[in-house]
Amino acid sequence: MHDSIVAAHRSLDGLFEITRRSLEEGLGAPAIDAFCRLREALEAHFEQEDRLYYPPIAALRPEARRSVQEFAASHEVFRERFGEIGGLLERSCFDEAGRAFAEFTEIFVLHEAAEEKLLAELDRDVSAAR
Repeated sequence: MHDSIVAAHRSLDGLFEITRRSLEEGLGAPAIDAFCRLREALEAHFEQEDRLYYPPIAALRPEARRSVQEFAASHEVFRERFGEIGGLLERSCFDEAGRAFAEFTEIFVLHEAAEEKLLAELDRDVSAAR
């Protein structure tokens, strides 16, 4: 599980970079397009984690339940923030959208790292139990 989530995170990182560059360069339509592609990928990623990964972890590892619930709650906050950034882009407020996106990215990177840390710990526990 750890490896597939890490791979998904690295894939998202590439989309984050494309979006960041487009926003920094004030590319208008390309920035909006990059943002929309990232938004779709994030939504699919959140859905996968929330429905496929988190429930079994919470059920099988009660000590991880709180962390998993916090990760899922973060996804809702991320969706809201992305909605705000999308609104800024719709109004052609590219500088403000770029700043909001940079702030979002910082928070998201920390979220990814926390997820990866928990999953690595769970993988170690499973390996040690074998």
